[in-house]
This record gives sequence, C-alpha cells and structure tokens, in this order.
Amino acid sequence: MLYRKFVPPNHLRPFVECFFLWENSLMLSKSLSIESPPTGFASMVFNYGTPYRVTSQKLNGGLVPKNFLTGQATKSYQLQLSGKIGMVGIVFRPAGLNTLFGLPMYEFSDERTNLRDVLGRHLDEWSDKIEEAASPAERIGLLEQFLNLQLLRKNPELDRIDYAANLIVEQRGVVNISDMMNELFVCRRQFERKFLQKVGVSPKYYARIRRVGSLCSELAQKRWQVADWQDIIYKNGYYDQSHFIKEFTEFTGKSPSFYVKNNVELANYLK
Repeated sequence: MLYRKFVPPNHLRPFVECFFLWENSLMLSKSLSIESPPTGFASMVFNYGTPYRVTSQKLNGGLVPKNFLTGQATKSYQLQLSGKIGMVGIVFRPAGLNTLFGLPMYEFSDERTNLRDVLGRHLDEWSDKIEEAASPAERIGLLEQFLNLQLLRKNPELDRIDYAANLIVEQRGVVNISDMMNELFVCRRQFERKFLQKVGVSPKYYARIRRVGSLCSELAQKRWQVADWQDIIYKNGYYDQSHFIKEFTEFTGKSPSFYVKNNVELANYLK
C-alpha cells in the first residue's frame, strides 16, 4: 500500500497544506476499515479506484461521490474500502478553500459533497485526466495545474482570518482565542462570523479540533507508544487528566488508553 504526501510549490503554500496520493497495486482480498480523527483541514479528493463508503456522525456508511469536497470533520470518521484503492487529493490550509474558491465552509462540515455540484461540469475533464495519468507525479502535477488556474482567476489575498486560523494550526490548538482577537484588533462577533464562513466552525471549536488532531498525529508518529501521559497532557494544554480524557473521548469516541491499543488509523497499514 502506497500513501505519500507532497509539499506544494511556494506560490500555493499559503492555501495548501499538502497533496496526497493513496494507491494499492493489488486488489484488496477483504474490506478494509480505516478510522481518522479530525485533523483541522478540509480537502478535495479525486477517486480513480473502487467507490468506497464513509461512516460519520452525518454519513451512515453510504458511498461517497467519485470526486468530492469535504469540510471540517468535527468528530472521528471511518472509511470502508474494498477492491482497488486509488485516489489523490488536496489538503487545504484551514481557510484556504474559502480564500481560493470563495466557498461558505460551514456548509461542508462533516460532509462529502460532489465536486461537480460545487464547481461545475469542467471538473469532469480534470477527473478524466487524473484517472488516465500514467504516474503519481503526473497526477500531482494535474492538481497543481488545477489550482494554478483558480489562482489566476481569483487572485486571492490572505486576510486576518487566514492568519488567525494558521496560527491556531502552528500552535497545535493551544491558543487563547480572546487574546488573539485582541492582538488582531477585531470585533468578536464579526471575527467569529467570518471565521465560521472561511473555516467552517467557530474559532474556539477549531482550536479544540486542532489540539486533538495534532495530538493524534503525534501518537501515530510514535506508533502509539506512550511513555508519559502527563507529559502529553501538559504539552497539549489540557487542564488535567479528566479534562484531557473528556476532550479526547468527545472527538474520537474512544478513551485515550483504549485508542492507542485499538485504533485502526491508516498508519497501522504503512511501513
């Protein structure tokens, strides 16, 4: 199984966190279930493999569109895959999708929305090119071309919301939202309304998502080997153990100790 992330070129980095490619050269002999905690990033996905299903608090295991947009995940979700895996995607900075495409991101939280319905029929041409591409590099190159055209059309500029959302990511969600708004000299109500429009959730809720997502990423990198829970609790800005357990369980549906032993994240299947 091949899963790779690709760093975007410099001119796309203000909007794009990374590109990814996920392929399997052999057909799956049995169905595969992969779970993912919320990460704090929205994405566009182009699937050229077997259609697959997603189960989340909004989706009940139905097939997702071939090419789709997904906004903020507010809770963990599960993928049910079978047959041939083949997909590429664009993972956006927290406000990047809105800044580049002008989409109201609160409409896409926890959804898998057909890209054609959002951006129009011209997506079919890009989908065909990606499916017919001869190599991973060619597929990633097509994603870059797709975004380059949008960049030329929109000529977007970053604003305070982009800055604030990116800061929350950089600080791993450990940030005081009131202090941040004071530093930006913004009205709370206006800031929260624009943040919801550009990111999809409120700034405080986004910080909570990002904190759990960053923590789960750290645990995966360590192959879920935890030497000191107290150190993790302290580094990630939780008040105490009970606060940490409550937050972690709310977003993942499992207690921390159960999760590190029994999760089925993608990293379990990669060398």
